[in-house]
Amino acid sequence: MLNQDPGTGANPAISVVCSCYNHGRFIGAFLEAMAAQTDGRFEVIIIDDASGDDSLAVIKACHDPRIKLVARERNRGYCASLNDGIRLARADVVAFLASDDLFHPRYVERVLAAFGANPSAAAVYVELERMSPEGVSLGEVGRLPAAATRWEILRRSFLGKNQLPSPGMAVRRELARDILLPEGTVQYSDWMLQNRVLMHGEVVMIEEPLVRYRVSAASLSARSVGSVARDLLETRIMMDDFLRIQAITFWAQVFPVEIAPFAALPDRHLPYVLGRIALLSDIPEKRCWGYETIMRHLSLPGIAESLQALASFTHKDLMALAPTDVPEHIEEMRLLRRKARHLRRWVMVLVSALALALYALCK
Repeated sequence: MLNQDPGTGANPAISVVCSCYNHGRFIGAFLEAMAAQTDGRFEVIIIDDASGDDSLAVIKACHDPRIKLVARERNRGYCASLNDGIRLARADVVAFLASDDLFHPRYVERVLAAFGANPSAAAVYVELERMSPEGVSLGEVGRLPAAATRWEILRRSFLGKNQLPSPGMAVRRELARDILLPEGTVQYSDWMLQNRVLMHGEVVMIEEPLVRYRVSAASLSARSVGSVARDLLETRIMMDDFLRIQAITFWAQVFPVEIAPFAALPDRHLPYVLGRIALLSDIPEKRCWGYETIMRHLSLPGIAESLQALASFTHKDLMALAPTDVPEHIEEMRLLRRKARHLRRWVMVLVSALALALYALCK
């Protein structure tokens, strides 16, 4: 592990955690964007995750004392980079950006001003301007749900899709250290981070594109059998995170309508309550999680008897709740496997034909 000491800037106002993996062609532009900030009270912690290209050489060529480099000898993944960066951060505010994205020159200035104007805010979010892999603007801006309350955003996240972007988000350091992510997660690590922030406190949204986000077909969002499988597995891990707050009064603010039939239940039955609400989701995996959570809850000593007495809920009621539809992702995995098999067959045919042609030429 190599550490490049930041030197000056002993008291940065914001620590930028940057994960880098084989971004040698992009990291120089990232560093230039940091140098162009109108407010220079920052430190940048770059975690290079065992890159195999010239990323390290480009970073080492930057002699800005506010840059700290941590170079790993083995690859550990995005979440490990974020967690390590959070642990090293010295500022009271920690921001996150990948090394292929760029900050607007006023990013640090605007984010610190937002925290200053909202001293109780847990996090600040900014809008994204999408650009091509070559850095050309696509003329698209990812808007924030600024009109929605924290509770509504959390409700949408529980029942539907992720509501907030992670590039450029900034979090109080004290909170960031309390919500370190499971290092094995890949697909939904950002989503889990947003949920943990929302469960903790209010957020501020700057309706201004202060991050240029690079859109690439090779990103983790590209569909493959592996990514679909991770969707299925990590949905369960992400949904389990909601059980961190075992207070029905808290969730009554998130689900004022959906929780009404269960509002009189004690907090010990929170897994049952959230499981029932998850069964209302349009996403099959979340419905499956809801059923599994209720099933696990019922297996605990005394729970089945208590639920029958308090909610007239029995084993037969559980059987009636079981999702019967096949998750769409399962069918997607089948189609992807079928395409992969067809592709392998065509490759074998082409290789055989090429071998025959070469044999004929050599005779």
